[in-house]
Amino acid sequence: MLQNWFILLPEILLISYLVVSRFVESYRANKTARTFATLSQIFVLGVIICSVVFYNKSVFPKLWQNTSFTTLLKCLSYLIAFIWFYLSSKWFLNKNRPSYKFYSLCFGLLLALNFVASASSFAVLFISVLIVYILYYKLILWHWDYEKVKTVSALYLINGAFFILMLIGGILIIYNQCLSLNYEAVRTYYATAANINIYSFIAVAMILSCFLFLLALAPFHLWYVNFIANGVLPVCGFISLVPPLMYLCGLVNLIRLCFPAFSDFIIPMLNIFGFISLFVGVMSANYEVDIRKLFSFLAVYAMGFVLASINDLSNDSIIFLIIFMLSFLSSLLGVYTVFLGFKSKSEYLSNFSEIAGFSHLRPYMSAAMLIFVFSFMGLAPTIGFFADLPLIDELVSKSDWLRITALFIGMIFALNACLHIIRNIWFQSSINKFDRADKAIFVCLLLNVIFIFTILLNPDALVGRLLYVVGEIK
Repeated sequence: MLQNWFILLPEILLISYLVVSRFVESYRANKTARTFATLSQIFVLGVIICSVVFYNKSVFPKLWQNTSFTTLLKCLSYLIAFIWFYLSSKWFLNKNRPSYKFYSLCFGLLLALNFVASASSFAVLFISVLIVYILYYKLILWHWDYEKVKTVSALYLINGAFFILMLIGGILIIYNQCLSLNYEAVRTYYATAANINIYSFIAVAMILSCFLFLLALAPFHLWYVNFIANGVLPVCGFISLVPPLMYLCGLVNLIRLCFPAFSDFIIPMLNIFGFISLFVGVMSANYEVDIRKLFSFLAVYAMGFVLASINDLSNDSIIFLIIFMLSFLSSLLGVYTVFLGFKSKSEYLSNFSEIAGFSHLRPYMSAAMLIFVFSFMGLAPTIGFFADLPLIDELVSKSDWLRITALFIGMIFALNACLHIIRNIWFQSSINKFDRADKAIFVCLLLNVIFIFTILLNPDALVGRLLYVVGEIK
């Protein structure tokens, strides 16, 4: 019994933060944004340590199950959250805004995402996804100017309600056929081709559509893009950086542990939405004059790129997917860190005309942005090149020239959008004076730049370790 409590420590710590922060908010007289940032970092660090220690142990394996694979992706998400919580405190201190609600909502999301990533039952998946939807809505509304988020909150609420109903419908069809909500039992039932009919395919499509919406894939991306353009920076950064790996983990588990019999249906479905997202993302990015919105479209493009390039969900494919996501999120984290430097007279700027000539006043941050953009484009010698190359190489080995051509066309348009950013920051005249950035921002940028380059020193070790971890998915 005592051992079970230790195994549940990651979930207990996530809940404990909500309790402790509430006491601090209610009873501590002297509290600042740094108070809750520090508190959140302590608890996230504890969650990471406990997750690593009990990486392969589960108290309720029929409901959610921990493995090396789920622990790896969850810990990477927790680590990104740890860094972003620290950086977000700079925004709160600059704006002199209370941060209690932001950190509490984020911890609630981390708890729900933890179950999405490790779910082994549709009951747990539904409850956790429902909580994610609700907390997303609350984070979107967490704004001091309601008019800016009124439209996007309504758009999200309508779309969210629709996809929750889709998830419910899909689960009900599955339960009606299998008489079970457990992944293993569902997998066993559908292992026999005679048990698969048109309603089974409809159910799978309905359930997967929920993940496509959460991943902001086109054509379900409008809520995400509009929110990034109008939301407050800490929330935009958290939603863009932390959940994707959790969703990826939950999606891979769902397909490989529950729906392997539907792989020939699921993979083409992911490819189709991947190509739609790839082209919608890059085409839209080329017409944007707001850098935050531009990168939101590039994020849609990046998710589309990786899904469009998937041939199967073999161990090698999942490794390439993880490396790509690691490259994408590290670059995007760097970009959002630079966003904190686009500050003039305590206002955070995002329009191209406002940040023109940024390099003349902040050459170090501009150089870091250049590196992150290069990594985003998949150019050597950054991690982006190492991440894109295996995906393309796998398609070349299978002579899939049509898909390779489409991916390269998307990369060319993405390159053009990124060059627009570089040209504006480096080769335009400056019209604004920018506030001095916190030293912590420079330190985080430096560490991120070092990571982007040094991970290439021994890529074989990284791939070998990932192969061992992914090999645990049966």
